[in-house]
Amino acid sequence: MAKQLSGAQCILLTVHYASSANIKALHSFTPTRSDVLEPDLILRILLTYLPESVEPKEYASYVEEVASRLYLDYEREEVDVDLSPVKDLSEEQAQKQVKRLHLREYKPMVFPPSASDDLLNRFLISRGLLMDEQAGLLNLVQHLVEPFLPRNEYLRTWYISVVLPIVRLELEYYSDQADSKVPQMSLSDFANQDPAKGIDFLLRKALEMDGTVSMVEHSNTSIGRDVKGLVGPWMYGHTERKRRKMNSDSLESARSSPDTVGQGGPGGTARKVPLDGITDEDKTGHDWEGMFRWMVANAKRDLTVIAHLIEDWDGPSDVDLGGFSEGGREYIDEEVLRKLELQYAQAGFAACYAAEGDTQEIIRGAHGILARLAELLDFLPPPDLASSVDSLPLVERQLPELGTSDSVNNLTSERLLEPEHPLTTPRMETYMLLQMLVYSTYQLAGLGLNLALIDVAKLLFYASAEEQLAVLQKVLHRLTEHGSRKDEAEWAAQRKKLMWLWNWGIDVDDEQAQTGAGVLGRIKRELFEEEMLKVFIDTGCRIVYVDAALATKNKRALLLTSRYLAYTFTFPVAVNEVDPGKNAEELAPEDELDTKIRSLSLTDHDGNEEPEVK
Repeated sequence: MAKQLSGAQCILLTVHYASSANIKALHSFTPTRSDVLEPDLILRILLTYLPESVEPKEYASYVEEVASRLYLDYEREEVDVDLSPVKDLSEEQAQKQVKRLHLREYKPMVFPPSASDDLLNRFLISRGLLMDEQAGLLNLVQHLVEPFLPRNEYLRTWYISVVLPIVRLELEYYSDQADSKVPQMSLSDFANQDPAKGIDFLLRKALEMDGTVSMVEHSNTSIGRDVKGLVGPWMYGHTERKRRKMNSDSLESARSSPDTVGQGGPGGTARKVPLDGITDEDKTGHDWEGMFRWMVANAKRDLTVIAHLIEDWDGPSDVDLGGFSEGGREYIDEEVLRKLELQYAQAGFAACYAAEGDTQEIIRGAHGILARLAELLDFLPPPDLASSVDSLPLVERQLPELGTSDSVNNLTSERLLEPEHPLTTPRMETYMLLQMLVYSTYQLAGLGLNLALIDVAKLLFYASAEEQLAVLQKVLHRLTEHGSRKDEAEWAAQRKKLMWLWNWGIDVDDEQAQTGAGVLGRIKRELFEEEMLKVFIDTGCRIVYVDAALATKNKRALLLTSRYLAYTFTFPVAVNEVDPGKNAEELAPEDELDTKIRSLSLTDHDGNEEPEVK
């Protein structure tokens, strides 16, 4: 009976069965009229009229047979084909109705040359996009496409890089956050995002959550998971996105095939980053570089989020493709991956310098990044933040310097990812410098002066001696304000911290050193000691200062103390504190402080005894 239908009637009957989702009837009817019903026509009818809500398992095998023209009899359940919907139409009526049909085109209209001109691929991708746009049925897109992933590389790349991130974002990771401020995005729109917008969209919900999570709760955050599980799959499509922007014919010979997820180093450990420096040639143009820029930009607003990320993510080799990639090969060329890993480490350095906050959370975040950089670069891990200054690591005096001609521009977030940046290129000396700056920031905060790490860096590199002196005076003032009294042990600890900020523990015993290596090191040593001594005498703890000088046999400090007591206005105050009933002349020879100073027998560098301090 089907053989008696005209071509127009065959088309209309196919439309009828597609509209009513009668797949069994289609399976029985369409193979009998292959003279009229070409595979392309059948699939476009299904694309246009088959309801998006139909379970893909109902028609998956059918569309595969249509596309291949291989109808399998054992798969087909014979049903009586009802011709009544069209059999009474005249040819003229049937032709008019066919002309009024508006069959959908495939999306995208033109596949890139890198994709095989595969009819089934075109249908599956177009159908998936329609299911999302017309009905919001992302879960059915999964069911439709996943069974076909092993058969075609382009389909697999499209699914991993476009569908998987959105499915995870909307249906898995944040399915319970209906009140999120992040708008939804269709698969079509997402596929056309540039790197910066795509990354920002995928990670916006993680920022909503992680902005209120402290460093001690980093395991509960989602930023690391989202970079691995959302951004990572999206990066799988980097090559195809790049081809869309360039002449596809000229790129065809240089094509590289994305295949599988990397899992870091052996056993899932972090791969070690080589210390080769970063040159202009190391900038690959890969979309991962947009991720590194995102890290620096967001570190500026909240370093703790980036610290959470670096704690949980080993870099571009550490992505979760859901097991959908083709096994046996890496998804990024090894040489490109090496360059990206260098830039990831640089982004860790840059994030610390970009941070503008001055809270304890920010300092702990920078310290956490230091620890991860040590792991990635195979350096010794940094000591705990709360370590005494005596146990902090020593550094070489010749640390990286910034060109004075560049002024503070070297420290702007826009320049921190430049090749061979003096502060962020992964090397031992840049790591040690960052370590010293993190501890300096922590010590200053402990002394009552909260500064962002970037401001501490500016204090080290660009502040004059007068500006550093003003900072020292501010710290000393805060140590004595609010009426707080400290005992001698507390003042001794504060003096140690201040001296460490001056010299970073370098050349402690060198009495000839006029300046120090630390963030307050441009202040002349004698002036530095004098400022501290004023406060110690004013607070009644001058003996602590002398004890410290005695312990280190610091002749300069002792001479300064004696001179300061003898010739400044504070001496009468010191005398009255010992015994208000005696005048200065009576007490001076026996004063406790003076006695301690005079009792010191100092030796010179050759071991010869020197005269007592007068």
